[in-house]
Amino acid sequence: MINRLLLLLTFVLLSTGALRAQNQELLASATFKQRLRGQYLHNDTAQAIINLYSRRQAGGASWIVGAALAATRLSIGSTTPTPPNSYVVNDNRVNPALAFLVASPIAAYGVGKLLHYSNGHLETILTNYAAGQRLPRSVRRKLAPRFFAQSIIQYQPVKVQPVK
Repeated sequence: MINRLLLLLTFVLLSTGALRAQNQELLASATFKQRLRGQYLHNDTAQAIINLYSRRQAGGASWIVGAALAATRLSIGSTTPTPPNSYVVNDNRVNPALAFLVASPIAAYGVGKLLHYSNGHLETILTNYAAGQRLPRSVRRKLAPRFFAQSIIQYQPVKVQPVK
């Protein structure tokens, strides 16, 4: 029981630290994307590419969060109560290592999406597109009409103070 509690506490502390770092990264990512939106304000294809990468990055983050929540639920929430003064030991809990093993491919898929649709890759594609090169075939295939349908809004900077 103490090992399980210690594992849960470690997981919560690591998740909190990761979420704080991810929050700062998201703020930097949003600023980066707003700079790109301002740079390519009158280019609907560039705006659609930025929308595509934003959507795919959010999808990668949601796969990671979903995997973490599923692992947590599997490791701590699957016990069934036993009646008091019972001779039957009913331990239906899942081993935390097994929960991690089940959740790791899901989280790996999310990390793969985040790496494939990174801001560096987005900047490279937009720079090449602005230089007159064709978009890669993989990006052209993924540009659906819904990415062009989002309105292009002139970004107005807002003074934000980071949380301490």
